[in-house]
Amino acid sequence: MADWFFLCDISVDGVDKGGLVDNIGDWWGIVGKVPNRWYGRGAKRMFQGEFSNNMDEKGRVSIPAAFRDTLKSCHAEGSIIITRTPHSRCLVAYPKREWKRLQQKIAATAPSEALRAYKRIVISSAQEFLPDRQGRVLLSAALREYALLDRSVQFLGAGETFEIWDKGSWDKQLEADLALAQNFELGF
Repeated sequence: MADWFFLCDISVDGVDKGGLVDNIGDWWGIVGKVPNRWYGRGAKRMFQGEFSNNMDEKGRVSIPAAFRDTLKSCHAEGSIIITRTPHSRCLVAYPKREWKRLQQKIAATAPSEALRAYKRIVISSAQEFLPDRQGRVLLSAALREYALLDRSVQFLGAGETFEIWDKGSWDKQLEADLALAQNFELGF
């Protein structure tokens, strides 16, 4: 019996069709509503990879083309929500669907001081962006200041979201992550 997974929303003629995915050996494919549309392993099912771009004096930075493609192909949208995260001095970009999931999780969580603090950090800073024709977004001064963004910006795929880091901060975080993950095994 095949393993079935939901890959991403598929848009055909501008209509969201959805679809199941079948994992057959090294191939992932959309099954059902969009026949014969197969992607090889590593197809853009999620945000993955590292990309560097420069930010201009006004605070505009280009979202990597690979991430824009993922937004369009798997999320059937072009806009994103960018906000702070309490876990690191970086920004997190959510497709609208993932942002709605986060809001649902927050709504289902019992009220507490920690939840209020989380909402103050994440919800209060959230801004919706639609990249321009060059794929650029204009990050607010508050978001740039929080993530210590200056000129060189690093984009990191994180599955359902992607992160936006100052290049120098990312280099330090990567060293710390390498030390932390050194003995970690997923246990396949």
